[in-house]
Amino acid sequence: MEPTDLRGLAAVPVFAALGPVRLRRLLDRSVLRAARPGAVLAVRGQPAEHVIVVQAGILTGVHDTADGKRLRLGDFAGPCAVDKSAVLDGGGYTATWLAATVLRYRLVPAGELLRLIDDVPAVRRHVLRHLAQRLRHRQAELVRTSYADAGTRVAAWLVAAAGRSGRRVPLPGAQQGLAESIGMTRVSVNRALRTLAEAGLLRVEPGAVVVLAPELLAARAVHGDG
Repeated sequence: MEPTDLRGLAAVPVFAALGPVRLRRLLDRSVLRAARPGAVLAVRGQPAEHVIVVQAGILTGVHDTADGKRLRLGDFAGPCAVDKSAVLDGGGYTATWLAATVLRYRLVPAGELLRLIDDVPAVRRHVLRHLAQRLRHRQAELVRTSYADAGTRVAAWLVAAAGRSGRRVPLPGAQQGLAESIGMTRVSVNRALRTLAEAGLLRVEPGAVVVLAPELLAARAVHGDG
């Protein structure tokens, strides 16, 4: 067992507080795998027998409807552990998980995460805090989806993404991926980006958006075009 394996697992936020003994147990009971872009790691509704731990690369969660529409639920860059909710409620994976890039990931048995939640307060607090944050995020998204115009929804997504990646925001799957992320059509997203660019708030590049006026874009995300 290489020390780099321990360090890689310790870099995952939910496991950051674990000591060497518990980390070694996770390594012994998990499986390290690799995937190419587009590979399916898990299917929505499938029993969540493992926690998917991304060590390097980007994983995308999607929800495909019966009529062929796709909602992109998020892009998750390693190191991270995804879909802990599926393990907690036993209802199956909450998304279909696809490799967005070359991926190095580890499958940790669901029972190991549940054991840690029971035994390690820091892990329990991390999971509860994460679930609370996701709830707040989903509520805010529901409000925006119900009431906000296309420009406001695009601005809100870009503000959140810029907070993670900086002013140059890569678009997941280009403008079509952005449309899937906020539940709109590509035409609507293209029109909103053009309007925001004409207002001097951003610049559109191939596969990315550069935020030029973060404060004004944030105000647009909160107050709309009024």
